[in-house]
Amino acid sequence: MVALLPLTLAYGPARAIDCTDFLRMHGMLRQAQAQCTFESFNPEIVDTARRCFDQVGSGKGARAIRAGAKEFDRLADLRGRNAACALIKRNFPMVIR
Repeated sequence: MVALLPLTLAYGPARAIDCTDFLRMHGMLRQAQAQCTFESFNPEIVDTARRCFDQVGSGKGARAIRAGAKEFDRLADLRGRNAACALIKRNFPMVIR
């Protein structure tokens, strides 16, 4: 997750993004949303993920999303689900609530 934080902080409409990394982040945050029962997810992130998925293709896109989901699972296994959820909430307030 630490590797994705600079990407997230740099995210913005004027900046180019690496779609594979973005999809990994998206997968991690979607897994967090499911595990942590966050109530909302930024629709702009979802739209960007859709565009990225189309750009990289379904095979590469699905692998990136699964890798991100596994990244959250590893974090939850290492720190505990509640701590992982708190970390995600603190580091990604612009994405999930």
